[in-house]
Amino acid sequence: MEIAIYICIAGTSIAFTYFLVRLKTGERPFNPGTVILHQIPRDLFTTLSGSPPCLKLETFLRMTKIRYQNIYSVKTSKKGKYPWIEFNQKEIADSNFCIRFLQKEFHVDVDAHLGPTEKAIRHSIRTMLEENTYWALTYTCWLSDYGKEYRERALGRLFQPLKYLVLYRTQKKFKNMLWSHGMGRHTEQEIFEIAEKDLVAVSEILGPKKFLFGDKPCLADASLFAFIVGSAWEHPESPFVEFIKSKAQNLQEHALRVKETYYPDWDEMRAEKAKSCLPYLISGFSGAVHN
Repeated sequence: MEIAIYICIAGTSIAFTYFLVRLKTGERPFNPGTVILHQIPRDLFTTLSGSPPCLKLETFLRMTKIRYQNIYSVKTSKKGKYPWIEFNQKEIADSNFCIRFLQKEFHVDVDAHLGPTEKAIRHSIRTMLEENTYWALTYTCWLSDYGKEYRERALGRLFQPLKYLVLYRTQKKFKNMLWSHGMGRHTEQEIFEIAEKDLVAVSEILGPKKFLFGDKPCLADASLFAFIVGSAWEHPESPFVEFIKSKAQNLQEHALRVKETYYPDWDEMRAEKAKSCLPYLISGFSGAVHN
């Protein structure tokens, strides 16, 4: 019986992999002068995007008014990551390298109003959220009970035994990544305590200000906004929500302010449905990560 199950899984995996290869080799759009933003389909999230790197990059594009087009693609970047961009047939991977490229290409700088000390703090905030707090969110999505609904949305349309295989491989991958990072060596309570301290620290820096450094937003505001949306808004039953309500209410107010400023079409965009949830399934199946 077990041999039959393994044969079935292997056969399904081979067929599925062949199907993905055929999809990935398809012709991609080329619009001169337009940034093509490859990111995860919106219909896998309860909010606009549950991926902080994807939403941060899209927010940056809106802050700088750079013309862009969203593509919900099955193809990850050459680094195996989401999001990534194409511009005039040049590919750039990793959200931060994408931003650096765009700043030089379009001669834009959303941090131009900051002084040296503020830029140093901005860099520290972004690095903390993306390289430390982010892993608490990854744990929530794929390993915690708080992420059950998220996992069902991501994998629910797959048929068995493929659904079990993808979930098993994805959870194993993220367990290894979390362990290597160090976050995965802690208990769930400790993981959320680490996240809480990070968010409270950012809340103290924000204080009563409109944005992190005054009345004008910077790149760190995009990072903070994207993280709050991807954590508290996407996982309303998670401890992230309690942190914000009890100790960092200004983070919620900040996120709403960024949303109102740069996403007047939020509801219309949320209504956009990708043709398939396949792109995100591949991110778990092939080892793609968000960054």
